Amino acid sequence: MKKLTLASLLLVCSYSASASINEQQLATYYQATQGDYSQLDTLYKELQQAHQQQPSDPWTLFYLGGTETLKGDDAWMPWSKMSYTEDGLARMNKALNMISEQQWQQQYRHLPQAIFMQATAAVTYTRVPDFFNYQDQGMQLFKQVLNDQRFLQSPAPATSWVYRFAIEAALNNQQPALAEQWFKQLQQTGVKDDYSQLTAQLMAEHGKS
Repeated sequence: MKKLTLASLLLVCSYSASASINEQQLATYYQATQGDYSQLDTLYKELQQAHQQQPSDPWTLFYLGGTETLKGDDAWMPWSKMSYTEDGLARMNKALNMISEQQWQQQYRHLPQAIFMQATAAVTYTRVPDFFNYQDQGMQLFKQVLNDQRFLQSPAPATSWVYRFAIEAALNNQQPALAEQWFKQLQQTGVKDDYSQLTAQLMAEHGKS
């Protein structure tokens, strides 16, 4: 399973998030997406408890599912890998279906929580092995997010990571025209950061402008 790398820039600043998960837990989660699983079991237990306390909160359920998916990558036994990953992806998907107006109103890292959840799910879905059958859903989520006016009107530095992983997914799914379209959108934002530079390198490697 590929690492679900969202890179260190997502950890630089803290913004408002649901009180159900604290910033340290979110930092631990994104640290785990970069391959550091040292605190993963502790985080998993904490999020299980948080979900039990707030079972109707999609934000908590989403990160519980994401953590469970990462535990699938970390597990040794094949059946444990399958079980954790399948259950984690299902929880993430359930959380997306529970999104309410609250998640559209609350912001996380200068994006609506709902958009952040959808984009993070898209990254995850397009990076798990194909046999889990989430690739198509991941691509559809990327298309949905990158066409959403609330995303397009968000500060450019808050959106560049989404373009980075969406373009990578498009190229991996043999959709170069879509990758080119999204790369042009990214260029039009005028953002110049690590994500935009990595994306330009990726496009160059694939012979795209």
